[in-house]
Amino acid sequence: MSNPIIPPVPPLPHDDDPTDPTGVPTREVDGERVLDPDVDDALVDSAEADRVAAGADEHDDGPDI
Repeated sequence: MSNPIIPPVPPLPHDDDPTDPTGVPTREVDGERVLDPDVDDALVDSAEADRVAAGADEHDDGPDI
């Protein structure tokens, strides 16, 4: 039994600012913004990718203290 190769999940942007360099890596194709499949794996925050994969609430800023 083999495990399929799963590409890394790019980080989610905190807002819809397309000029934000810390947002989701995208590129323009035919006038539309699409995810960049050639993103450098080193730029992906693995903890954030784990939260996205687990379906964590995007608006949860952590515990209320």
